[in-house]
Amino acid sequence: MNKKQKRDEFKLRLSGVRLGKHEFSIFCDKEFFELAEITEIIEGSLFLNITMEKKETILQFSFHFYGEISLPCDRCLDPVPLSLDFTETLIVNFSSAGETNTKDEKIWIIPENEYELDIFHFVYESIILALPLKITHFKTENGESDCSLEFTERLEKLSAKKSENDPRWDALKNIKNRR
Repeated sequence: MNKKQKRDEFKLRLSGVRLGKHEFSIFCDKEFFELAEITEIIEGSLFLNITMEKKETILQFSFHFYGEISLPCDRCLDPVPLSLDFTETLIVNFSSAGETNTKDEKIWIIPENEYELDIFHFVYESIILALPLKITHFKTENGESDCSLEFTERLEKLSAKKSENDPRWDALKNIKNRR
C-alpha cells in the first residue's frame, strides 16, 4: 500500500451517510507511524475502532485504540514493549455561517457541505498524547532493571568515577567553613 492509500484510510465519507450509528476500523502499523513521522515508536500495531453517530447538525465520534508498540528506553535505548488501550471522543459540528474556529481541540466545526472528514491528525495526536513521558524497562522481581547488561555495566563504571572527590571542591568547601 502506498502512502496516499494509507492516508486515504483516515478520510471518512460524510456525504450520503444516513443518520444513526456507523462503525469503522483502521489498522495503524509501521507504515502509519512512518507516514505520521512518529519517530518515538520503533514498531507496533494499533487497532482503531471508530463509532460515528450522525445527527442532523452534529457528528459524535468515539475512538477506541488498542494494541502493542515498541518505544526506545530512555536509559539504554533498547526497545520497550508497551500495551495501549484507551478511548478518545471527538464532536464535529456543521456550520452554515463559515465559522470553523473553536478553542476545544475535541470539538471541530466544519462547513455543512463538507463531503469527507480527515481524522489522520486527530489519530496522530491521540497516540502521541497516550505515550508515557518516561519510558524505561520494567524492574524485575529482585528490583533490577531489564535494561541491557552492557549499558548498566557501563553506567556503573561512569558513576564510580563521579563519586571520587575533586580536591578543588574540597578546597572551596574549606573556604566556606572558615566563615
